[in-house]
Amino acid sequence: MIKLLHLSYLLFFIAFMSCTENTEIEDATYFGGEIINPKDDFVLLYKDETLIDSIPLDNKNRFLYKLKDFIPGLYHFNHKEYQYVYIEPKDSIIFRLNTIDFDESLTFSGKGAHKNNFIINTFLDNENHSSKSGKLYKLPPKKFSTLISGELIQRIDMLEQHKERYEFSDGFMDVANAHITYHFYTIKERYPIYNKLQADSIDVNSFYEFRKSIDFNTGNLGSFYPYYEYLYALIDNLSVKRLKNSSKKEDHITNYTSKTEVIDSLVQNQNLKNQLLKNTTLHYLKNVKCGNQATSILTGFDKYNSDSANKEKITGLVNAIKRLSYGNPMPDFSVISANNQIIAFKKTLQNKPTVIYFWSSDNPRHIKSVHSRVRQYATNSDYNFVGISLDKNKKDWKFYAQKFNLKNGFSLETPKETREELLIQNINKVYVLDKNAKILSTDLNIFDPHFNKKLKSLH
Repeated sequence: MIKLLHLSYLLFFIAFMSCTENTEIEDATYFGGEIINPKDDFVLLYKDETLIDSIPLDNKNRFLYKLKDFIPGLYHFNHKEYQYVYIEPKDSIIFRLNTIDFDESLTFSGKGAHKNNFIINTFLDNENHSSKSGKLYKLPPKKFSTLISGELIQRIDMLEQHKERYEFSDGFMDVANAHITYHFYTIKERYPIYNKLQADSIDVNSFYEFRKSIDFNTGNLGSFYPYYEYLYALIDNLSVKRLKNSSKKEDHITNYTSKTEVIDSLVQNQNLKNQLLKNTTLHYLKNVKCGNQATSILTGFDKYNSDSANKEKITGLVNAIKRLSYGNPMPDFSVISANNQIIAFKKTLQNKPTVIYFWSSDNPRHIKSVHSRVRQYATNSDYNFVGISLDKNKKDWKFYAQKFNLKNGFSLETPKETREELLIQNINKVYVLDKNAKILSTDLNIFDPHFNKKLKSLH
């Protein structure tokens, strides 16, 4: 389904083109857009993992960017969330989106729009299919496989029809075909994980016959999510089987080690291997319980990684985890009080155990729910509860602090730097400190029904 771009933006594009020489227009390649309810004043354009440019929005939240000496192919643009765009020479691709409903509102117009509308519609079709896959996983393996294969054939046939109608290039067809097929391959790889009762009855040779066609060393798909999603599903599947056939006790480190061994045996392309290793390692480091676990993961990562930048990033993260482990003093940082005073956070502590939780105006629903829990837990508690806003805009946090009548709260003076220093990777992060500001816990969840019980057990 292809929607027309908003008329005002078409007029904007036409006006821009009218000021440009015809020969330049014919030879040039443009990428532009209009963002409703923008979250920043710029858009980031990437080719694979490489940032091409940071493109500013004008006073109407629009931009138009001319590409020069570029590599045709798959790009992605980022504005808090991200989505893909396929760019070829002489394209003039214009998108429009509303950040409140990012993917569902995204539409393309201009030369090159048909292929990019196909990409976003395929993305939405895949999401819709995934949301309904729970019922499919209950089917016996043979029936499940037949049904998935039939759906895949229908989607590929639809792609071929679009190719004939819009004359898609071979390069784009490779990407579009991968977008569809890897989604269905991922669904099949996850079957034994979601249907453990019937996993042993799978005829491996026929059920996973498609694996013979997988290129585990391609550089053509860059950082294309459907391809990577499939690889991670395959790695999970093979790792589970590997551990099942071994006598090793399954735990966090054993699971991580098994997956790195699968990656090393499966992938020969070193760039791809490094990327898979990095992302797998980051995932496991998010859930470590202590500095010793983090050190073990770093040792396993070093065994197969050959990327110096990834090495620096992972080592820095491990050092930060060790610094923020149980028993260590909480690093100090600057906060802004409700009366606009900049103070050291430790000076706000009340010589009693403290729970630090976080919130952001980007998620009003979370603000309401987290403070409802805090009011519940803070009653007759030995702990002092302190809420810290992660907002960059100081007006936003004050508005919501007043709206929800938030007590004992602050915002960060330098949000980006402090978030990195404290490893605040999601809004549900909680730090628990003793009365001397030493760390008791970094992994409690305030929405855990057993939160209060776990909190009381810490001292």
